[in-house]
Amino acid sequence: MAKISDFPGHAELGEAALAAMSARGVSPTPQNYALWYGYVSGLQPALSRAIDALISEGTPFTDMLCRELHDRFCDAGRHLGVLQQTGAELDQAVGRAMNLIAGAAGDAQSLNKALDEVSDQLAGRQPAERVRGIVSSLLAETQRAAERNRSLELRLTQTSSELADLRQNLETVRREALTDPLTGIANRKLFDTRLREAARSAGENGEPMALLMLDIDHFKKFNDAHGHQLGDQVLRLVAKTLTESIKGRDTAARYGGEEFAIVLPQTRLENAVTLGEQIRRTMVRHKIVRKDTGEEYGIITLSIGAGAYRKGEALGDLIRRADGALYHAKRTGRNRVVAEDDVPPEVFAASETAGAG
Repeated sequence: MAKISDFPGHAELGEAALAAMSARGVSPTPQNYALWYGYVSGLQPALSRAIDALISEGTPFTDMLCRELHDRFCDAGRHLGVLQQTGAELDQAVGRAMNLIAGAAGDAQSLNKALDEVSDQLAGRQPAERVRGIVSSLLAETQRAAERNRSLELRLTQTSSELADLRQNLETVRREALTDPLTGIANRKLFDTRLREAARSAGENGEPMALLMLDIDHFKKFNDAHGHQLGDQVLRLVAKTLTESIKGRDTAARYGGEEFAIVLPQTRLENAVTLGEQIRRTMVRHKIVRKDTGEEYGIITLSIGAGAYRKGEALGDLIRRADGALYHAKRTGRNRVVAEDDVPPEVFAASETAGAG
């Protein structure tokens, strides 16, 4: 049976997580361990930034705060649970609506039966007193039907409102599950989905498809020098720039950390490079200014790699080529756009083992 000592890297991270928890008086629960392991490992940049900000502010890590952080960054089943609960509530609301409709149909049948009976009773000559009794009975039945209809209308309105709220809840959960919480653009999950869809469409229709991989130059140094809050401001600015530069069918996503990606259906490699150059120039024109002090921190530049989809290939190969082009852009001076065609073959192998930085 494998022991944790068989995985020295994991053992060191585990010890670091426990030490970080102990230093801040965090209870050693499985949930808290998962949270702080994610923090010390650096695998979740958004989580690391959030905890670093809390540490710098001297915020105590109470059980409630740790639960909130875990729910936000570590609980992969949270959205599924909310979806399941909302789905069950939708089933119940639809069931109530169906019961109301069935009840309305029964009321209509009862009224129709009463009308048929009255019609039969009035078919022959009847004494005036008998006619008055029949009409009175018909009026009473009609009033009961009207009251039931009013009640039905009220309950249907309430149920309709419930369904509208539940639909909104589903949309909110769907949006949260597919959106990067910091930048507001597509997250890695939605990126993967849109990339598959674009590749499938390209394969079926014989259309071109391209991919841009973008990385913020020297972001780690900037973050360390000026703090995570300003770093987050830069990430949001890049996301906004990408969103404003693309068309409706394109998808800009936060790929991870300071790396972004753009899926470009119906786009040739040369047009992807043109778009990348437009984005690069737009970014250079922005000055980074601290909102609370007005202090300027210069400009932020992007290195960008472009790759073109080849029919039938694994999408991982496309990503590696675009990422290799990005790596080459970094290695040859940064603040530039490089197409996969301009990358020496040996660079693609090197890019798989080297970080962009």
